[in-house]
Amino acid sequence: MRILFIQNNALDESQALIELGAYLKRHGHVCSLLLDREEQDLVAAARRVEPDLIVIAASMLNHWWARSVAVRLRALAAPIVMGGTAPTLYPKLLEAADVDYIIAGEAEGPVLGLINALSDGAKTGDDLGVAGLYRHGADGWIGDAAAPGVSMTDVPCADKDIYYQRYRFMREFPFKRFLTSRGCHHRCQYCYISKLNKVQPREKGRRWTRRKAPEQAVEEVALEAAKGPLSHVHFSDDLFTNDAGWLAEFAPLYRDRVGIPFTCNTSAELIDEGVAESLADAGCFAIGFAVETASERLRNKVLKKGVKTEHMLAAAGHLRKQGILLATFNMIGLPGETVDEAIETALLNTELGTRFVRLGFAFPMPGTGMCDYAIDNGFMPPDFPQHFASPDYRYKPGPQFPTDEHREFTNLFVMFRALAANSGVLPLVRRALGVPVPRAVQQILTLQGSWNEKRNFRIPVTAGLKFFAKVGRPELRATNFPALI
Repeated sequence: MRILFIQNNALDESQALIELGAYLKRHGHVCSLLLDREEQDLVAAARRVEPDLIVIAASMLNHWWARSVAVRLRALAAPIVMGGTAPTLYPKLLEAADVDYIIAGEAEGPVLGLINALSDGAKTGDDLGVAGLYRHGADGWIGDAAAPGVSMTDVPCADKDIYYQRYRFMREFPFKRFLTSRGCHHRCQYCYISKLNKVQPREKGRRWTRRKAPEQAVEEVALEAAKGPLSHVHFSDDLFTNDAGWLAEFAPLYRDRVGIPFTCNTSAELIDEGVAESLADAGCFAIGFAVETASERLRNKVLKKGVKTEHMLAAAGHLRKQGILLATFNMIGLPGETVDEAIETALLNTELGTRFVRLGFAFPMPGTGMCDYAIDNGFMPPDFPQHFASPDYRYKPGPQFPTDEHREFTNLFVMFRALAANSGVLPLVRRALGVPVPRAVQQILTLQGSWNEKRNFRIPVTAGLKFFAKVGRPELRATNFPALI
């Protein structure tokens, strides 16, 4: 069969989709991909592919785009299926979508099962009995619960050519992302993974995190390096260091076969002295882990993140000893948070020696535990998920939860990185919190902060400007979930 993947834009490059394409090709199918933003006439381009099946990546943040694309592509008369965070976390978002099926969880099993059923003569809209595949009925989505995800040893080497053959500017960008594992054992209430772990069970006796063999992980990067250009590698795994033995095998293989500096993400409690040594041996430039908040109260009660401040301080010390820079993920404006608590988060970054700060306002994504908490405790109206799903919903930057310190949070957002870098500016920050800041100044400070964050990835200035001039604003990215297309 000819399978056509549809995504919104180049910033949505999906490691899960790349692996799904390789998996389907191994089973004898032909896969191609179109980016709506890059096509003058998406329908005409899709018609030239003559697809037997259309797979649309539908995230929580772009579900209205996905629905509109499905309507446009109905002219091709090919079955349409949607996968991603929207059908997995909050399938009610897609109840009125003009699609034949949706996928809950990872896509390999459901898509291959659908292809096999259609090849055997099944009719579109039939209840096919494929795990993780749902059709719409009178009472909502009907189908069989997802099965455990495919073993990573069954996924062939990911091939980014599904993007690069048509969109050469993506290949020419020297910063590229890779994936060596799927899954996470945490149950953080702001993240998709907690819901995914309920939707898609693990195999009995297995870890939540599934890994590729170290040799395959290295081979995928080596293949891309041979095609070029590739000056920096980022591993998008949720927990790159969850298996110290795996990392110890990976490090010399990567160093000798590839040798390109890389960045990755993990969780602070998974960095000890041996892990830091392996990262340094492999050539890790910087690693990121989540701080989110310095408040133990918010971290435990609202976020339910099982990481302690002492884990972060110990991890930072191990990394510093090996010369590996630290990037952190932080959020402010949590439900019930005070500005003083948010300031403590910035000061914790100072203590950690954070080099690159990623910062955002807490957002109650429907389908996550934090959204449920916010509604149950009166921080959001009960109908917020319905409002989020409506066509008139527009995200407004700034604190998302009611607070008497709205201006203070808004001002702290643009001063957070300066405070995280130097606690000595705290008196100045406190004096400036209640002062009206011109919008132009806010934008300049926010841009400066974002640029500092991007330095983590060592993106060359010229290549970065060229790439983002082509694709548009970075916030257009709607997909960033390693396990979901």
